[in-house]
Amino acid sequence: MWKRVMKNPHKVLPQLLAAGIGSWGFFCTGAVRGWSSPGIPSLNATKTFEMDATEMAWIAAMPPLCALAGALLIGYPMQRYGRRTALIGLSFPFFLGFLLMGFTNLAQHKAILFVGRLMSGLMNGAATPASQIYISECSSPRIRGILSSFTASALALGILVAYIIGAFVDWWVLAFVLSIFPLMLLTGMVFMPETPIWLISHNREDDARKALQRLRGKRTNIEAEFQRLKENQAKNSQQPQIQPKELLKGSVLKPLGISMGIMFFQQFTGINAMIFYTVSIFKSAGTTIDGRYATIIIGFVQLIATAASGFLVDRFGRRLLILSSATIVSCSLAAMGTFFYMQAQWGVALATEKLGWLPLLSLIVFFIAYSGGYSNVPFILMGEMFPARYRSILGPLSSSFNLCCAFTVVRSFPLMQIAMEKYGAFWFFMCCTLLGIVFVFFLLPETKGKTLEDIEKLFSVKYNADGTLKISEMQPDNYSNGKTASIASSGITMDDPSRASFHKQKGNPDGKIAIENGNGFHPVALNPIADSEDEDEDDGSLVPAPI
Repeated sequence: MWKRVMKNPHKVLPQLLAAGIGSWGFFCTGAVRGWSSPGIPSLNATKTFEMDATEMAWIAAMPPLCALAGALLIGYPMQRYGRRTALIGLSFPFFLGFLLMGFTNLAQHKAILFVGRLMSGLMNGAATPASQIYISECSSPRIRGILSSFTASALALGILVAYIIGAFVDWWVLAFVLSIFPLMLLTGMVFMPETPIWLISHNREDDARKALQRLRGKRTNIEAEFQRLKENQAKNSQQPQIQPKELLKGSVLKPLGISMGIMFFQQFTGINAMIFYTVSIFKSAGTTIDGRYATIIIGFVQLIATAASGFLVDRFGRRLLILSSATIVSCSLAAMGTFFYMQAQWGVALATEKLGWLPLLSLIVFFIAYSGGYSNVPFILMGEMFPARYRSILGPLSSSFNLCCAFTVVRSFPLMQIAMEKYGAFWFFMCCTLLGIVFVFFLLPETKGKTLEDIEKLFSVKYNADGTLKISEMQPDNYSNGKTASIASSGITMDDPSRASFHKQKGNPDGKIAIENGNGFHPVALNPIADSEDEDEDDGSLVPAPI
């Protein structure tokens, strides 16, 4: 995989650098999430000011709640001032949020801690779309998928770094140390270019050309890609404004409903409860391994599994990955619940003696399985299933719903352990995950290998599941006695492709093909697809060109 990516290093390395620095926003997001696991137990043990259990739960739950507002508020700055400028701007409150959390120990007032968590939570939500869009718009099509997967790995790395540092220092020292990373984001983004797409959309073509040249390498001919970006922007600007009633169409509501359903089941695996309360879970289990070190092991496993998962999506398909991921996740949750049930029946000492190895093994399996499917696939599907015209509206809706579910899980997990015991909480997440398997099996179509246009057809009332027009939308062809069907007044046959109906004229030096359209054969010239990333190589892809 990497050999294919790096076959033109002078063209790819600038994009790798942009993706690495852009994904640092996700690293900072991971640091905010990772602080809770070692930070809250440390705060409980060393605090010198009054805080009850409810306030502790809110300290953990504030980031996902505030991230919901941050994700909605970042839209205007990104559009008005640019993706790069937005990332530079949010690094300041990110830094200040961690700083306030550290100063709480000196000021001896819990309100400062709440303000710090609020600010870091807002930036948590703002950094996610800003980083993802920056990387996507800086990357060439051939390597966009791999570079976009940097964000998930950066998130896991941020969590791991917080786990490692938090194992050796107090909660307030951890906050001070983590404040360094937003400054690194600021420093790196200052030296990065703005995205060419944003510059073109704001009529800054000279700056856009310079930015694209820098991102593709000095020796790369960018003219073809630059013209394509301009044409796409001109096409988008000519589209009429979206009317609210359009969002009520089945072709819009179906993919939105499926995406939100998968987001719900993703969060109700309990993933954020595991991340935010890992140390507390191991302490409750009474295992012989120190909870802080077990957490570091979990962080390493999550990072490795997340990095590996980026190479699995296009190999095995979306449905198979989610179904297998959910199946293994439910088994690990069942095992965790069983351990805590045995602990309640036998007592802590006997359960730890006989099954003390089970919590660590269960969580390792949980994070491997989750990272292999549920971690990435819901967001990939969100980008694939939504119709292009409504993607900018439906994407934030689905992401916001995901954050609401994350907040619900993190805030309610301590209460669930009291109301239904620890084993009941894990078995509840297991039941939700099993329901998710049923949901995916019956409702989620496979999108692997399909174009975005083909995926849109899956949810359209005008098309069958295989992408062909329904009979009501077609009329019999006059020349075939109803054996073939053509779109009304278009003359295009809807037969299944075959060698008889579509074939390349081998040995034809002018590179033409003959297409049967129900009224005879029509010659069509073929031009190779060229991308500035590989302009010196022909990938063999062909597209029709007018004669």
